[in-house]
Amino acid sequence: MRDDSSTKPPQKILLIRLSSIGDILLTTPVIRVLKLTFPNCTIDFVVKNQFAELLENHPSLNRLYKLEKGNNNQTLKKIKRQIKNNNYDLIVDLHKNFRSYCLTFRVGAKKIVRYTKFVFRRFLFVKLKINLFKQIIPIFERYFLALVPFNIQYDDSGLEIYFNKQTEKKIKTTYEHFINNQDDIFIGIAPGASFATKRWTIEGFQNVITYFIEQQNVKIILFGNKLDRELIESLHITKNQNILNSAGNLSISETGVLMDRCHVVLTNDSGLLHLASALKKPVVAIFGSTTEELGFFPSTTKNIVIQNSNLKCRPCSHVGRNKCLKDHFKCMKDITSNEVIKAVEKLVTVHKVSNTNSNG
Repeated sequence: MRDDSSTKPPQKILLIRLSSIGDILLTTPVIRVLKLTFPNCTIDFVVKNQFAELLENHPSLNRLYKLEKGNNNQTLKKIKRQIKNNNYDLIVDLHKNFRSYCLTFRVGAKKIVRYTKFVFRRFLFVKLKINLFKQIIPIFERYFLALVPFNIQYDDSGLEIYFNKQTEKKIKTTYEHFINNQDDIFIGIAPGASFATKRWTIEGFQNVITYFIEQQNVKIILFGNKLDRELIESLHITKNQNILNSAGNLSISETGVLMDRCHVVLTNDSGLLHLASALKKPVVAIFGSTTEELGFFPSTTKNIVIQNSNLKCRPCSHVGRNKCLKDHFKCMKDITSNEVIKAVEKLVTVHKVSNTNSNG
C-alpha cells in the first residue's frame, strides 16, 4: 500500500462487503455519505454475486465486482487484478475477513481503511457476559468509524435500496389481484431467520396472523426464501384469500418491491428486517438470542423491538445458534402472541391516523 500524504479528496473509491442481505444494506449509508462528501468521485463495490441485486440499481455506484458462489478462487484472483489495475485512491473494507484482506493485499491503493468489529468486546459479552459496550453503536454507524480520518459521519438518513422499473412492473402485474386496493391494510410477516434461536415460535406467528385476519380485516403478505417455505407452510393458514405467501418465489429485489406495499412489517432478527428498514417501513422486530449491543436493531424511527430482557444467558451468540444451549429457549418462548399483537396494532393505528390526517 502506498502512503499518500496528499489532502486531495479521493476520486476512485472501492467498498468491500461480500455478504449477507442485512450487512450489505447496512453499508448503504456509507455509499450515500461518501458520494455527498466527494461528489466527483466514482464508487465501486465488491459483493458476492447472489447479493448483487441489492446494489445493482444504486445511483451512486459506478461498478459492481461480483464474487461467484462456491469455488471462487479464480474469480477472486480476477477481481483482485481488476482492483490493482484501477489504482484506487481509497479502499474501504467493511467486511474485514480473509477474502477481503486477499482482495486488498498489494493492490496499490493509496489508502485502505477497515471497520472495527470489536471482536474482543463481543467475545467477552457473548461468552463471559462482561459487557464493555458502554455506548451502543449500530453496525451501520460502526462502519463510519473506518472513515474517521476523513471526518465523515453518519447523516441520520437510514438505509436505502433501489429497484428498476421492470421489477416494479412485474410485481404489480403478478400480484395485482391482491395488492391493487389502495384502501387495504397490509401487514408483512417474515417468520424465518438464518438460525433457530433467532426465530420466534411458529405457534406465535400463527396466532398473530389468525387474529389480524379474523379481527382486523387486514391482508397478510408472508415473506421468506426457499429455506423458509416449509416453515411458512406449517402455519396451516396460508390458503386464506387474505394471505399471500411469497416465500421462495421471489428474488431479493422482487421481495423488496412487494414489501414496499406493506404498512407494517413483523420480522425476526434477519436480513428482511433490514430490507424493511431500507424501505422505511414501521417494523416490529422480535429478538431472541441476539441483543442490541451487537448492532443489528432496526434503523427506522418507527419501530418496536420485542425481547426478553431479563435472561442472563442472552446473548448466547452474535449470529444465532441451531438450538438453545440451555434447552429452555425462554428468549423466544416467553414472548407472547398478545405482546406481539399489541405492538403490531400500535403501528397499524399510527398508519391509520397518519393516513387520515394526510387525507383530511
